[in-house]
Amino acid sequence: MKKNKLKKHTLLKGEGSNQHTLYGEFTIDENTEFTGVSVLKESDLKHEQPDGSFSNEHQTLKIDKGQWVMGKQVEYNPFNRTISQVWD
Repeated sequence: MKKNKLKKHTLLKGEGSNQHTLYGEFTIDENTEFTGVSVLKESDLKHEQPDGSFSNEHQTLKIDKGQWVMGKQVEYNPFNRTISQVWD
């Protein structure tokens, strides 16, 4: 019996020593302003260390089959009218 190996793609690296990595069957489109993720079968989003070991900071999230868009969270400061990126 042939077993398919799951794909692995790090979607986001945190400001410290953590990252959010998707495991499963999916495709990634990074050619637009917002990254598109097409999940072909239910996949897992894991919080892990850069060496690939899993962190207990967050539990694994199940990502349903479908089309997803990854946005970038920002914060607006009305006093000095600036926009800054928000880190996880």
